[in-house]
Amino acid sequence: MSVTISYDLANFIMYTLGAVLIIVAVITLLNVNRFVKRLDKLVEKNEENFNKTANTIPEIAKNVNEVTIGVKQNVDKVGEAIDAVEDSVCDSILNLLEGTEGLFDFISIVGEVIKALLKRITLGKGK
Repeated sequence: MSVTISYDLANFIMYTLGAVLIIVAVITLLNVNRFVKRLDKLVEKNEENFNKTANTIPEIAKNVNEVTIGVKQNVDKVGEAIDAVEDSVCDSILNLLEGTEGLFDFISIVGEVIKALLKRITLGKGK
């Protein structure tokens, strides 16, 4: 079974599709035009606000830059303080260890003296 379309019917279909496409294009252009008009009204209405904002942008950028520099300097100072505390703690621990070694040496010497005295006393009692 084959379907045959006449030349006139094919032309009618093509012209109808063309007309529909033209109508859709016109409606789309009208909607775009309406949107552009609304956008233009919005820009006009807020033009003063846009100008104020645009004028404050350099000041905002300057403030952000100053804050960034301040934060960096403070972070550097904190790092230096941490290094100083670390050095101080390490020095204190080393001094404590040296003092402890000295204390142990002193206790050892005192112990030896006591042993020697006890030996003398013990030897003296035995005689």
